[in-house]
Amino acid sequence: MSVFGLLLLVILTGMQLSAQQKPPDRKDSTTVSAGISKEQLAQEAQLNDLLALGDKARRSGDAAEAIRQFEKARDMVHSQTLLAEQEDRVLTKLGGAYLAAKRPSDAIATYTAILKLRRRDCPPESSSLSQCADAERSLGISKMLGGDFAGALSTLGDAEANYGNAAKPSDAEEFRMIETKEQAETRSLISVALFRLGRNEEATEAVESAIVQLEEVESDANIQQGIRNSAADSLRQAQAQLEQMKR
Repeated sequence: MSVFGLLLLVILTGMQLSAQQKPPDRKDSTTVSAGISKEQLAQEAQLNDLLALGDKARRSGDAAEAIRQFEKARDMVHSQTLLAEQEDRVLTKLGGAYLAAKRPSDAIATYTAILKLRRRDCPPESSSLSQCADAERSLGISKMLGGDFAGALSTLGDAEANYGNAAKPSDAEEFRMIETKEQAETRSLISVALFRLGRNEEATEAVESAIVQLEEVESDANIQQGIRNSAADSLRQAQAQLEQMKR
């Protein structure tokens, strides 16, 4: 497998774990039921059934069926004003399914829409800057999958900077380490983009920097073992990436 293919597989897998590890930044109508109409609750139950079917199909490896269910969920959200708050959640699942199915054009359109939804998360002073970075990184991966390495480099650069700014010194150590891990994984992707653009020296520097960060996270005994294991997996792939680049 190529450097790009290997790293893309690792990042896509890691993105799923990271999404589970991060505390939610928003309270939406799936978690806050007080004051919500029965009509909205019924619509949300129907939406959740569609998403569950999509998740099941994706776990079983049926990408086409997963996309079909997630697209139905997207269309439902767009047609029901009571479900407007669910658009980000639905599009995130759909974008991931498009990436897994190697449909970069659809993924690019979906993550562009997500980034627009999260525009309030993107200013430097935002308390949910990592939400912006997540969308930027996914958009960058989509561009790489479509062969637009120059465009991906710009978008991934924004994501890398936002991950770096997301964690404040006053934040919990575990949160800071999650952001460090995600910044490092993004730097590994940046390294691939640079390498594909013929900027080999910069590519090597980027992945070496990522390795240092991943070693820091992997060795931190004060955080969950799952985070350390994820960092260790990304570290091994970054090291393999560096070896291939030096050949």
